[in-house]
Amino acid sequence: MTLLERVKISDWRMEIFTLAFTFLFVLFYKGGDLYNYSKVSSFLAGVKDVFEDNFAQYGVGDGKLYVKDSAESYSSYASGRENIEKVNINFKLAPRQNIFLWIMETGFSFFTESVPAPNDRVDISITPSGDYENFISAIVSKIGMSDHRKFNYYLALTKTSDSDKLPESFVFMSEVNEFHEKTFTEKLASSLTLGLASVVRFIAFTDQPNEKPEAIRDLYPQRRVVISLNLTGNKQELKEVSDVLGAVFEIVDELSEKKITFKPEAVRKVVKNRELEISKLEKLEEDIKKEAEAEERAKLKRQEREKFRNLSREEQMKAEKKAQDRKQRKAMKKMKVRS
Repeated sequence: MTLLERVKISDWRMEIFTLAFTFLFVLFYKGGDLYNYSKVSSFLAGVKDVFEDNFAQYGVGDGKLYVKDSAESYSSYASGRENIEKVNINFKLAPRQNIFLWIMETGFSFFTESVPAPNDRVDISITPSGDYENFISAIVSKIGMSDHRKFNYYLALTKTSDSDKLPESFVFMSEVNEFHEKTFTEKLASSLTLGLASVVRFIAFTDQPNEKPEAIRDLYPQRRVVISLNLTGNKQELKEVSDVLGAVFEIVDELSEKKITFKPEAVRKVVKNRELEISKLEKLEEDIKKEAEAEERAKLKRQEREKFRNLSREEQMKAEKKAQDRKQRKAMKKMKVRS
């Protein structure tokens, strides 16, 4: 039988299925990767003007606007401005390059709150170089408001309040009302529109971490402004986002130059809040220490019992007698102390 005849009579269904599956997987991977890339590129191009107007460097250098960490994670950068040390721009996108992971994450999000549904997000973190008081104040979209508070520790430290100054789709979250009253400038107010709530997740001035702290050192203040956005490529929305960014940059200037200051009682309230969080962690650390000590004592007792079981009958009797003698001596000492 010739090679051609063998090829004709062989069953190639498994091989064809494997090749087709591989081709489709590669096609979806490349398509998802390119789509994520296009979303990041569109956003960075859309806010380019406001960054170039305010910073000496926009992008990661050598003419590049971004670094691709993975198919679903990109980052960019800006620096070279008075009162602002740096701006980190971090993109987190849906895993479109891996359709199975995308489907799995979407499915899990329906059944557990700890797994959020995949979405396209960009977090812009502004680190000021100037010095100003520690405080937390935020403008938060009502769309997903409870999730924003749940997944951002610093927002959990605030109180929510509505205001006629804000579009109906936003609320204030602040430790003290004075903070949002003074940081909500006319320029920021004019840049926020009702429809922007579907893009702007929140704008937060904070000194506290995103994740709930597990140790006192995690509470060390790190002042920054976080602008969390749903990623958009719409030109009008990007123009509105650029206006918001320009307004926030100016607020950081005013805070650093002491044009915006707060009353002493508002600052004392912040100090009191931080001390309360520290006391909670101190209690938690003490409880963990006590639990570890209890586990160690229980472990030693188990080891002693195991060692006792391995002794001969005569050795066990001697050990029991020694233990009884120790108890009697302790009892006698207590009686002497009382008398």
